This record gives sequence, structure tokens and C-alpha cells, in this order.
Amino acid sequence: MTMSKTQLISGQPPVVSIGLPVYNGANFLAEALESILAQDMGDFELIISDNGSTDETPDICARFAARDSRIRWQRQPSNMGAAKNYNLVFRLASARYFKWAAHDDLLMPQFLSHCIAAFETSANVPALVYPRSDFIDESGQVLRPDPATMHTGSAYPAVRVFRAIQGMSKVTSVFGLFHRDTLARTGLIGNYISSDYVLLVECALLGNIMHLEGAPLFQRRFHQKMSVKANKTDQEVLRWFDPEARSKLTAQQRLYLEYLKSVYNIGGLTGFQRQLCAVSLISSVLSRRARVAAGRWRRQLFPHA
Repeated sequence: MTMSKTQLISGQPPVVSIGLPVYNGANFLAEALESILAQDMGDFELIISDNGSTDETPDICARFAARDSRIRWQRQPSNMGAAKNYNLVFRLASARYFKWAAHDDLLMPQFLSHCIAAFETSANVPALVYPRSDFIDESGQVLRPDPATMHTGSAYPAVRVFRAIQGMSKVTSVFGLFHRDTLARTGLIGNYISSDYVLLVECALLGNIMHLEGAPLFQRRFHQKMSVKANKTDQEVLRWFDPEARSKLTAQQRLYLEYLKSVYNIGGLTGFQRQLCAVSLISSVLSRRARVAAGRWRRQLFPHA
């Protein structure tokens, strides 16, 4: 597969930039790359940043880059942490739309084309579009559909923030397709636990998050070496985000603090809108915590229900 003829002749940026940060991802990387290159919309660039891998990841990257001119890849001299690597591939991107990809997830061939169509047919440009998804295991067998839905179709930022927090779960939405200029107004991925949650709240403050109906077009892989399972403690997870990061707050305290900061860091809101968003955010967090606690108690009281 090659670049589109239009892109080659015009020299214009592609329609989509895909950023794939990876560290020791040789177990599933080739399969993930094949699924990206098999997209039915070919006008994209794929930017890979190898975070100082010690396995066969560099060999796989080199092999695919030699095969397809849309691939650019860099090898970092050492592991700078996931947060910096995720943000690096975004800053290297040039297209109107941007997508993060993981080395262990898979895309259906229509992923990009369906998400782009949703952007281009929306009256107001969304911040993020993402399709339905399935969870798969190490062998690629479907475990179950992702039940979470983050859809924030409202003209009011406070309503969008409330709905975004209610839709937080495995946050597969962060692997959807972003409007690049909107994403550039956020803090991107922070060097703290659950910074992807904060990123999604910031996107909701800036515009709608659109969940597409239809067949699942994304497969999120769950396996023993994925970051959320390989890192057992909060300190290990924090070092995964940034080897040099330190925090005196618990992961939950830091998350709630960053949620509130996001309301005041995002530009374009009036003072009254910020107050409404802060109230909405706190209400949604409390509502979600109560719902989770109620579900836990119900399972304990009625384990066979």
C-alpha cells in the first residue's frame, strides 16, 4: 500500500495522522500495524515512536516502514515514559484529524472512513468521534462488547462534562478520532494516573464527543502484559506514565484536582460557564461514585442475582 495519488501530487498533509507510541510491543505490534494499513481510506500518515524498546519492536517498525511510505518512525534512546511518548507523536502530526493507536489493539477497515464521515456531516465540528468497540483476548477472540457509551451531544459545556464523566469506564474513546485543532487546546496526556480521563473532560468542555452506532469498528485487547495489569501498584502505574513523576497526593485526589483545574485551564468559557461546569463536574463525580458503590453493595448482598 502507498500514499494516495492526491497526496503525492499535491504535497498537502494527509487527512489523518495516526500516532502509535510503543514500548516492548513485539507481541502484537505487527497485527496492529496490519489493521491500520488495511484501512479503506488510505490518505493518512502513521507516526511510530519506539520508546527505547529492548525486544524486537525496532525490527518490526523498520520492516513495516520499508514496506509503506506512509510510515514514519523514531527510536528514542531511552524510555521517557508513556505520557511524553503519546504527546510526541501528536506534536509530530500534520493532518486535520488525529488518532492515537496502541500496539495491541485492532481497527476494522472502515474505522477511519466512518469517523471522518461523521465529522464532515456534523453541523458543529465534534471534538472527538469514536465507534462501538469489542474487548478481545490475547488470541483475538471477542470477550464482550464494550458497554460504556460516552456521547455528549449538547450545546452546553456543563451538560457535556456531566455526560462525559458518567461515560468513563475503560475509556476506549481516547482511541477514537480527534479534531486536531481541538485536541491541541487540551493538556494532552499528563504525567499522572488517569490523565486520559482528564483529557476527555477537556474535550467535552471544548465540543461534543460523538459515539457512532453500527457495527463495532475497534477491538481493545486485554492481556497480562497490558499496562493496567502489568503495573500492580499506583507507584508502578505512575512510573509507567513518567519514570520521573512524583506525587504527594493519592491517584484519586490528583484526578479530582486535575478535573477541576481543567475547567479553569480551558479557554473560551465565560466566568458563569466555568462555575456551571465546576458544579456539573462535582455533581457527576459524586453521582458516579454513588452508582459504583451501589453496584458493589448489590453484588455483595445478592451475589447470585
